[in-house]
Amino acid sequence: MAISTSGGERKGQPKPCSLQAGQRLILTKPNHNWPTTIVAEQGIIRLSTIENESHPEITVALMSSLDDCKFCHPDSQNLQIEAITDCIIKINNEQKAHTSNDDFLQEWIFRLYTVRHPIKSEDRLKSLLRLLIIRLGKRTQEGYKLQFLLSHSRLAEMIGTTRSTVSRSLGALKEKGIISIDEMKEELVVKDSELIPTTATRVTLPL
Repeated sequence: MAISTSGGERKGQPKPCSLQAGQRLILTKPNHNWPTTIVAEQGIIRLSTIENESHPEITVALMSSLDDCKFCHPDSQNLQIEAITDCIIKINNEQKAHTSNDDFLQEWIFRLYTVRHPIKSEDRLKSLLRLLIIRLGKRTQEGYKLQFLLSHSRLAEMIGTTRSTVSRSLGALKEKGIISIDEMKEELVVKDSELIPTTATRVTLPL
């Protein structure tokens, strides 16, 4: 069940909003195409379109506390937030025009588009894991770690394939020793350094 917010319609600083993993929050479109700013003080969130009779739900971005998430709400789509982990967020609709060329959603949509470029599903999955590790991962002694798991059906939606194909591809990557998955801890570790380019500057250092 999703709840809704009007973001920065009220005056003053936006109040923190706590979401439990799996909970959703519907974003209200701001007036006059004002930019929306989302700050994740804690946790990982996913931004997506809202499924309806005409359009399926589509992932458009993921973000953590490292991200500066400012974007213009698309005119043709309603958006929602899903908490991938327990999180605390602030949402603000600035009452001024978006003057910067940087748009968080446009950047992520472009990156997710390039993820779908390889022909083979396993290569698309590798490309997505690379993106997630760079943007949301941690560098540890075990390897490059994601401290959350996405469902096989969600991964399938993001790379444009079926759930069963994702399950087979993940199994193949585990057999090759490229990744390991701990379902209890909800963690995925990429052990093959070739999957992470040397320019992966966003991968965070261990705590």
